[in-house]
Amino acid sequence: MPDKVHKLNLTPPPWHTMRVLVIDDQHSAQSLMKGMLLQIGIRHIDTASTYREAINHCQHTTYQLILVDYHLDHTLTGSELISLLRKKQLLSPECGLVIFSADTSTRVVLAALAVEPDAFLTLPMPVISLQNKLCQAWQNSQARHPVYQRLTTQGLTEGIRYCKQQLLKHGPDYQLEHLLLDMLMESQDWPQAQRYTSLFRKYHPCVKVSLTEARLYAQAGDKPQAMQHLQHLLEKSPLCLEALDLLANYQAENQEVLAALTTAQRALKLSPSASHRALKVAQLAAKSGQSEPLVQAGMTLATHLPIIDIGWIICLAEFSDTFEQLYFTTPSAQTQRQLKVQLLKITQRAHHRLLPAQRHFLYCFQQLVLARLLLAQGSALKAKRRLLLGLSGYFNCIHKLPSVILAEALPLLLQLGETTLIADACQALKHRNRFDGHSRHRLQALRENSLAFDALRWLETTLKTAQAARLPRPAQALFHFETILRDYPLCSEAHLGRIDCLLRMPGTVPPELYRQSLTAVRFMPLPPELATWRHALSNELQTHKNLSLQRQISAIQRELPPIQITTWSPLLH
Repeated sequence: MPDKVHKLNLTPPPWHTMRVLVIDDQHSAQSLMKGMLLQIGIRHIDTASTYREAINHCQHTTYQLILVDYHLDHTLTGSELISLLRKKQLLSPECGLVIFSADTSTRVVLAALAVEPDAFLTLPMPVISLQNKLCQAWQNSQARHPVYQRLTTQGLTEGIRYCKQQLLKHGPDYQLEHLLLDMLMESQDWPQAQRYTSLFRKYHPCVKVSLTEARLYAQAGDKPQAMQHLQHLLEKSPLCLEALDLLANYQAENQEVLAALTTAQRALKLSPSASHRALKVAQLAAKSGQSEPLVQAGMTLATHLPIIDIGWIICLAEFSDTFEQLYFTTPSAQTQRQLKVQLLKITQRAHHRLLPAQRHFLYCFQQLVLARLLLAQGSALKAKRRLLLGLSGYFNCIHKLPSVILAEALPLLLQLGETTLIADACQALKHRNRFDGHSRHRLQALRENSLAFDALRWLETTLKTAQAARLPRPAQALFHFETILRDYPLCSEAHLGRIDCLLRMPGTVPPELYRQSLTAVRFMPLPPELATWRHALSNELQTHKNLSLQRQISAIQRELPPIQITTWSPLLH
């Protein structure tokens, strides 16, 4: 294999026919960049000032080059916008991606390179340098396009075959070599991966080759050798984030938790906007019982939440899960209080980061987390109020809540016996066929909890029996409601049913005995039907009316089918 690097495509870019999109929130910077592109010979240039304008352009036009400023408005960075466009599948494989910025700080450069653009430009830049960079970006896109095309239409095996063919034909090329190594590792073809790694190390060494070598050591079971290899790589390339990530993972797997935490913190410091690194630090901090790095990771996560889609709340859910691991294993009540204060500060930081339309979900999620903490500490009544406060804005439209919130709420609703909301949440989830990893894990744990489902079936059946007897046989209905309250002491429907039955049995119970049930439901947000029932009962209690069995009351007549475990099966496909 020749030592000299050959370019697969030496044909000059067709500047005069290329369509280019420039994304910058500063109109003066747009004009400057557009003027330089015109000097190069590019004639078809569109501009966008916001991420919404960029999305709109990409929905209607196929671009050969996209240039985006790293520092856009306060909503998204250039890197986040590229991730969003990729997620929405608005970029074709032959589109060259260029990020530019006048900010050359390490954090900006690493954050820009993390999304793997074809070029990163440091401004100001001479026109000839800009032309060379754009030419490089275009050639990169042309080289990878046929590989991706074969991957999409013919699969991994054909993609590997094509890469090998092109390398034999044209000689070394970093992009094709990287693609080949990635595909071999994905196909778990370890002998071939080892062979090509050795070949590239000899003739065309680079960081990618060293990273693949470390992965191969680890795959063979030699974690110490893999870690040593990565440490040597980091001595030469201390800013290699992928090496830091791998090293932290291998150290954690090797039970070197403190060393893994230090490595993960180092990676997060270099790239604070990488949410997966903040979550990794939090997990390692919780595992080692250290609250300070966990809180710091939470603050960093909240400051840089990925707000381009619902991913931000999934990140918060994963962090909260980790936070609770440390919170509940902390023996000191004072430390728990301090952690709770810090959690509220993290939530406030997230509130400032989010868009106004997203803050309703944040409030809802915050109440669920606080409810879970209170319930675990034995403050069930306060926990119930928090839970219902969080969900109250969506009582009539539970289906509008993200799956992650429904998955977080369901275990609490099951524990408290709120069957109305359980049924609504199940109905909403039943019609969804895609779930994030965190929600899938939560729902899987629920599905495996057969005791909870047996109890839920019993609760539904007993409530239906009690409701059927409430009008003609209040004493019998009261017995059923009391039975429910022994297992579900805060069940709203059972408390309302008990009050209703007691009012139908005049002279048998002093008014002060209603207090327990009134406390359980009086100041709680309730779904509309239960709230109507509560209002009617409250009016009767306040006016001290002793009504006969023939009294007319605006009572609830709810007919829900029993919740069957089969309802949950589609949620986990």
